[in-house]
Amino acid sequence: MKLRRTRAATCALVAALTLGTTAGTLAVSGTAFAAPAADAKQHGKTVLSGAAAEVAADGTVTLTWTASGKASAVRVYASTHPTLPALTGRQVAVVNGSSATVTGLDPAQRWYFQLVPDGNPFGGVVVAPRGLGLPDAPNARDIGGYRTANGFTVRYGQVFRSDALIKLNDAELAKLAKLGVDTAADLRTDFEVNLNGADKVPAGTDVLRVPVSDGGMYAKLNEVIASKDPVKQAEALGNGKAEQLLIDANKSFVSDASQRQQFAAVLKKIAAGETVLYNCSAGKDRTGWMTAIILSAVGVDRATVTQDYLLSNTYLKASNDRTKMGLKYAGLMQNPDLLDPLLGVQKQYLDAAFDQVAKQYGSFDRFLRDGLGLDGRTLAQLKLRLLSV
Repeated sequence: MKLRRTRAATCALVAALTLGTTAGTLAVSGTAFAAPAADAKQHGKTVLSGAAAEVAADGTVTLTWTASGKASAVRVYASTHPTLPALTGRQVAVVNGSSATVTGLDPAQRWYFQLVPDGNPFGGVVVAPRGLGLPDAPNARDIGGYRTANGFTVRYGQVFRSDALIKLNDAELAKLAKLGVDTAADLRTDFEVNLNGADKVPAGTDVLRVPVSDGGMYAKLNEVIASKDPVKQAEALGNGKAEQLLIDANKSFVSDASQRQQFAAVLKKIAAGETVLYNCSAGKDRTGWMTAIILSAVGVDRATVTQDYLLSNTYLKASNDRTKMGLKYAGLMQNPDLLDPLLGVQKQYLDAAFDQVAKQYGSFDRFLRDGLGLDGRTLAQLKLRLLSV
């Protein structure tokens, strides 16, 4: 589902991105959007921020937000299309306060919401549940909704990150198909694919194989577990050795030229206007760095990038707990907690990649240009593709 924009829309957003527009409106696809503005609150209008959406198993969605300025009612619109739900969907609630509960939506669909305060149509926000609701790919999520340092927002429904899609059932595939993904980029190695199987993707979705090494972690993990020897397992994984595996792997994502090319290939697909889903096995290390590159490239701050990176611990907790319990009951590991550094993510892993960028290139911008080989045009297209005003 490739993004279509008019020439005027593109020029307007280019002006905002390059000239740092801070007020007024931009005409995008025939619709007036507010450019990022800091003075709405000074004029007493209601401005919404910090919106979040959580969906329950029955499809009930709880929306929360923060309102500043004059108190007013908030109208909630829902749509299965990520662009302007207020225009593409329907009104589902009107509330006074900072939360709303929406019921009666089809749980087989992915829903996007626009929250619009009365009296200030430009003070609203678009929000969606971050997770995609795929039980057999629990770390599948949307990277949209994050704010950049200059006040723009990463669009929902354009780029998705995930763990392996090898176990998806028909219902999950049908839900995935509704996202309109053009390309599914698989970052797993040939070893992982041959061992566990190819990703399941909807008909018509292109598969891009962009294998990136995990630093031998997957093979090492299988070898250590298969030994069934608690002493060997503690020697191999204890005393910071497990953590070091992922620190080294993250450094290699930056230092290895062949791996940089794979990350660059995914970025070019997104910049070219494709809706992309990328994944590795757990959707946390290679996928985590891929996401960090994208969000950093469009101007999301480091703290927010790290916050998104660490969310893998939340989305993978249940499946990781089951894995550890299964290993213990099967007699394969007496102390499966040794696996915690490998099953989850830590800030130091992501920091290792960023530190390698600084060491090797001096700045993230130089890494994008010299390390990934992205020219100014491609980087501008990436911002146009992913940012909304």
